[in-house]
Amino acid sequence: MPATSTPTQQEAGAGPAADGVTHVKVCGITEPREIDLLAAQAVDFVGLWYGVPGGPADLPLSDWRQLAAAAASTERLAPVMVTFLKDVDALREALEGSHVRWVQLHGYQMAGVVRAVKEIGPEIRVLKVLHVRGGECVEAPLIGSYEKAGVDVFLFDAVAEDGRVGSTGETLDPEVVASLAERISRPFLLAGGLSADNRSDYAQLTTHPHFLGIDVDTNARGADGKVSAESVEAILGAWRA
Repeated sequence: MPATSTPTQQEAGAGPAADGVTHVKVCGITEPREIDLLAAQAVDFVGLWYGVPGGPADLPLSDWRQLAAAAASTERLAPVMVTFLKDVDALREALEGSHVRWVQLHGYQMAGVVRAVKEIGPEIRVLKVLHVRGGECVEAPLIGSYEKAGVDVFLFDAVAEDGRVGSTGETLDPEVVASLAERISRPFLLAGGLSADNRSDYAQLTTHPHFLGIDVDTNARGADGKVSAESVEAILGAWRA
């Protein structure tokens, strides 16, 4: 199997990244061209949607497997299954025989789903999204249960006013995230409308001992809606400065 032992993979399961680098995940990848582009830009994670009904980047299983293999073969990129699924058997079927070791649970899965996904195999890492709507985290009461169930990394993301989650382009209130970060004992990624221009808004969060990196989608794209080398390079330059 191709090596995918990025620093993020090695460290995230045991604690925050120790190398001081802001790790970057680009989500919603649908084309091999985008895989090549991101590998050349020294991105760490690529988010591949599977089981996101109606999602613009949702992939058939065969396409998802092909892109996951392409990402892993770069020996740079760690493919991440991004899913709303709660059916662990369906997740197991997709993961078995694939190169994917990271599962991002979007939507509102309970701690039992986290535990069941971890039981798929000892190599599986769970990245659980915590949805923030206004000044409140929807899953705040479940944080302790998620950690006990085995979450490796949390991801803070914004919920749109109409309730949409995932790749909404909505931004997070840094003070709200800072208060939530004090309640977790796992590394975390930031998401929600992050760009090359708003890194300074989150400067305090980037110094938090659990800060691992960022997750981008909307602002990594050009006018044509495709992932843009120029946009990704600008984001990396700003957030890794």
